[in-house]
Amino acid sequence: MLKLQFTCTFLALGLVVAMQSFAASADVPEGIPPGGVKTHFTVALQYEELAQINKAKADNWEFMADYYEKFPKEYNDKSMSLKEHIAHLRAIAADFRKVEEQDRALAKKHHYLARHGLGPPTMSLESSESAKESPN
Repeated sequence: MLKLQFTCTFLALGLVVAMQSFAASADVPEGIPPGGVKTHFTVALQYEELAQINKAKADNWEFMADYYEKFPKEYNDKSMSLKEHIAHLRAIAADFRKVEEQDRALAKKHHYLARHGLGPPTMSLESSESAKESPN
């Protein structure tokens, strides 16, 4: 019985040590955020995806406003009038459209930076300029 307890303890501790080695590797240099360095192209793709998501949300809010305009009897909330509710839905849709435009502008900016060969967004411009000046 004592051998079984020692064997189980040894296996459990071995599993814990093995899992810790997989969980965090120590080969990541200092100063790099978790998840690694992202290039301008990957950031641009993320902004494009966010723009599509915000466009879909704006379309959904616009659909709800149109729905309540076409079918006013479906509106049952007594805390706000129907016209106020429709205006509120359209204001939310406008906010999502504004964020969509901002995301598309940021995606365009990062595509421009990627096309012109600038480094990852985590690198400062001073470091790239000093590398050009030093003829190593």
